[in-house]
Amino acid sequence: MNSSHQHDYESDNALEKAIWDDPALLAALELVDTQQNEQLEQAKKRRRLAQYSWGCGAVAACFAIFMWTLMPLNEQRSIPASNLVAVQQFSSDTAQQVSLSDGTQVAMNVHAQLEFTENSQTRKAILTKGEAYFSVHRDESRPFTIDAGNATIEVLGTAFNVDKTLRETLVEVFHGKVSVTSLDGLQHVELVKGQRARVSGSAIQVSQFNALQPDWQQGWLDLDNVSINDALFQLNRYSEKPVVLKNVSADIQVSGRFAVNDIFGAAKLIAQLNTLDVKQYPDSIELSKKARN
Repeated sequence: MNSSHQHDYESDNALEKAIWDDPALLAALELVDTQQNEQLEQAKKRRRLAQYSWGCGAVAACFAIFMWTLMPLNEQRSIPASNLVAVQQFSSDTAQQVSLSDGTQVAMNVHAQLEFTENSQTRKAILTKGEAYFSVHRDESRPFTIDAGNATIEVLGTAFNVDKTLRETLVEVFHGKVSVTSLDGLQHVELVKGQRARVSGSAIQVSQFNALQPDWQQGWLDLDNVSINDALFQLNRYSEKPVVLKNVSADIQVSGRFAVNDIFGAAKLIAQLNTLDVKQYPDSIELSKKARN
C-alpha cells in the first residue's frame, strides 16, 4: 500500500473512531434503538390483541352459528304427540253435564269434583269427591282410567257410575265391561252390565243391581246399611237445610230408598224406622232420641 492510500485509511479510521466515540451520537443512536424496541413491542401487543379479538370473535361466531342451528329446531320442530296434554277440571255445586276433551260425556252429581288429562297414549280422570256417571268415548288405543282414591277403574268404552261420596267407592256398570282394582293392587274384578262393586279398603264386594239409570239421576238416594252419620251426609248434599242429630246413637244403621227432593220426608222415614223424633226448624231439620212418656 502506498503512502497516500495508507494516509487515507488511517484518516478514515480516525474519523470513524471519532464518530463512535461522540457522546451525542451514541445518545441519539440509543434513543433510536429504544424507540424501535418500543414500536416493536407495541406491534407485538397489537398482533396479540388482534389474535385474541379474532379468537373471541371466532368463538362468538361459532356460538351464534350453534344457537342459530338450534333455534329453528326449537321453533319449528313440533312437540311429540305423546307430550301434548289436555287438562280439564270440573267442580259442581249442582248436578251438571260436562264434556271431556276426548268426547266422553260425564253427568256430575251435586258437590262432585273431577279432573281429566289426556295425551296420545292415555286418558285419565280423577274423581276427587262425589259421584259421576261416565259415558266413555271408545278408543281402543287409549284405555280410560279413573282414579277414585281407594280404587282404580279402567275401561275402553262403556257407561258406568262411580260414587266415592263416603269412605268406600261404589262402581255400577250400565253398559260394557269395567275393570276395578283396589288401591293396594291385591284385589281385582271385572264387571259387566248389571254388576256393582263396593270397594272398601282392599276388599271388593260384587253384587247385582237393575241397570237402567243411576238412581241419583232419577231423584233417588239408595242407602244400604250405612251409619246414620253417613246417611245424613248423603242427604245433606241435596238439602238447603242441614239434617242434624241430637242425642242419637252413632251405631244406628240406615237402609232404604229416599227421594232427594223431599229431605224432610226422608228424615221422617229414618225417624220412623229407628224410633226417633224429627223436628223442622227455620235453619235445620233435627233428629233426636224419642222422649220417654
